[in-house]
Amino acid sequence: MTNNEVLMEIKNLKTHFNGDQGLVKAVDGVSISVKKGEAVAIVGESGCGKSVTSNSIMGLVQKPGRIVGGEIWFDNKDLTKIPEREYRKLRGDRISMIFQEPLTSLNPVFTIGNQLDEILILHKKLSKKQAKLESIKMLKKVGIPRPEKVYKSYSHSLSGGMRQRVMIAIALSCDPELLIADEPTTALDVSIQAQILHLMRQLSKEYNTAIIMITHDLGVVAEVADRVVVMYAGRVVEEGDVFTIFKNPKHPYTKGLLQSTPTIHQKNKELNAIKGTVPTPSQMPKGCRFNPRCPMAMDVCFKEEPDLLTLENDNMVRCWLYDKKEEKPYAASH
Repeated sequence: MTNNEVLMEIKNLKTHFNGDQGLVKAVDGVSISVKKGEAVAIVGESGCGKSVTSNSIMGLVQKPGRIVGGEIWFDNKDLTKIPEREYRKLRGDRISMIFQEPLTSLNPVFTIGNQLDEILILHKKLSKKQAKLESIKMLKKVGIPRPEKVYKSYSHSLSGGMRQRVMIAIALSCDPELLIADEPTTALDVSIQAQILHLMRQLSKEYNTAIIMITHDLGVVAEVADRVVVMYAGRVVEEGDVFTIFKNPKHPYTKGLLQSTPTIHQKNKELNAIKGTVPTPSQMPKGCRFNPRCPMAMDVCFKEEPDLLTLENDNMVRCWLYDKKEEKPYAASH
C-alpha cells in the first residue's frame, strides 16, 4: 500500500442507543477516510460522538447501543458485517486502540510482562521466551527506563506517563496498520503529554501506522494530525488539512473552538467561550444542529440542515454560509 491509498473508509455510519428518553443518535451519518500512515484527528466537545465513532470502528459498542447503518471498510471487508470471532483476530493485531485512562485498561492482577506476552503469543504465535524478549524490546522502544524491571511490575506501581507508554507498547506490539487513540494524554501533565505525542508520531512514521486521534485538545491536534475532522452533535461539520483548519476555519463551530483555546499572548483576558451547550441527542434542534449557539445563524439555519459541501483542496464544511450554487458565502441576516 502506498501512502495515497485508503486504509479505512467509514461511510454514513449511524450508531444509535435506546435510552430512557427515547432513541439517541450518538453518531448520525459520519463518513471519514484514513490513508496508510496518515494521522487524522477527530475533534469536538464532550458528547459530540467522537468516542462512539472509535468504539464503532473497534466493534466495541455495547448494548443498548448498536450500529444501525453505514459501512466501515478495512482490507476490502465491511467490518459491520463480519462475525465477532473474526473481529477478535483483527483487534490488537491489525487495528489497535489506546484508551483514555491506562489504569483501567491494564489488568491489575497481571504483570506488565504477562499482558504484553499474551498479545504476542496470541497474535504473533511466539514462544514464551521469544515473547519476553520482544516485550522488553517494545518497552525500551517506547522510552521506558529499566524495561526489565517494568516487565516484572504491576500497573499500580507505575506513574501515569509510564502506564501510557506501556499502553502504546501493547498497542504497537503487533505492528498494527491502524492505531486509534482516545484522549491518550488527558490524564497526564503537560511535559509528559508532549513526550507521549512525540513518541506516537515517531513510532507511527517508523511503522507507517495510520492514527485516528480522538481529542478535544487543539494543542494535541497541532502536534500530531495531518488532517482534522470536526464533529458536532453526531455529525461531521468540517474536515480539512491541519494547516487550513488552523489558519482559515470555515464553520462557526470550528472558529469558536479555536477562539476558546488559550494562547500564551492572552494574559489577563477572558476566553471567548462558545455560548450554550451541546444539544442532547434525543432533543436535536430543527435545521442546523449548531443554530442555537451560532453567532452567524440565518433564517434558513432554523429550517433545513445543510449538506456537507466540498470546497477547495478537498476541504469540507456543513454550513449554510457556503451555498452549493455560489462561490461566495451568504451574508448573515442576523
